[in-house]
Amino acid sequence: MIRPLGIALLAILGLTGQARADVLARIGESGVIHAGTRADAVPFAYAGDDGRLVGFSVDLIEEIRAAAEARLGRPVWVDLSVVTPADRLQRVAGGELDIVCEITTPTWEREKIVDFSVPFFRDGTRVLAFRDTLRTVPEVKDMLVGIAEGTTTGDILEQTLPGIRTKSYPTMDAAFGALTRGEVQGVANIGIILLGLSRKLEPGRSVVLLPRTEPLGNEAMACVLPQDDSAWRDFVNATIIGLTKGLADYRGRYMDIHDKWFGRDGVMVYPLDRSTRDYLLQSDIWAR
Repeated sequence: MIRPLGIALLAILGLTGQARADVLARIGESGVIHAGTRADAVPFAYAGDDGRLVGFSVDLIEEIRAAAEARLGRPVWVDLSVVTPADRLQRVAGGELDIVCEITTPTWEREKIVDFSVPFFRDGTRVLAFRDTLRTVPEVKDMLVGIAEGTTTGDILEQTLPGIRTKSYPTMDAAFGALTRGEVQGVANIGIILLGLSRKLEPGRSVVLLPRTEPLGNEAMACVLPQDDSAWRDFVNATIIGLTKGLADYRGRYMDIHDKWFGRDGVMVYPLDRSTRDYLLQSDIWAR
């Protein structure tokens, strides 16, 4: 949950929003897309062995860059910054970044200061615990659960498990570190991020995703965009929708990127299920 913006910040946003209007035209002049992504969201966005940011979301930003280059008829490059759950929306709303693609879930509260693209992924919210923890704290509702600041996770936990105790940390890496030290009994996020963290930070330790059946809630992931810039939003949406061509048959560019990170030879095996595929295809509402 993002806290209400203060009057001073709203004034700043009003000024910078005017200065940064028409992102696509500005990119045409400068040749630069100012983009943001996470460094702790394996395999969506994280620092590789050489320190460069890589992942599904980084590849998505590259697709948008290439599409902008083709549209504008000039070289375009990406100035890529690391964002956190706590600062990602404000950096777009304040005009510092043109786009953020990582694992942000759209909410109406967030829509007050930014816009969102069509969704590019969906997954369910769960709680990860070390298997040995279940011997002493077998029920999720009885756990102290670590969450990342600035995310929707805490609200989802409170809605589905009233009374559950949570503890916030600046990043998911920090929350998982608290789990490793025994400060919390579980950490919560979408399941795929939790598995990525466990494989990166505790690859030899057995973990469990809870609940074992249905997730606590389904979260769509979309790119964060500046408010009131329909030309840029339409361009990003058209690019994302274009990637889904052939997806009904599990073919095409979207599947190429998905398999690179979630396929049999990817960073993490996480097959694209039919319901998620159909959900993504339903985002294409434009008549031909």
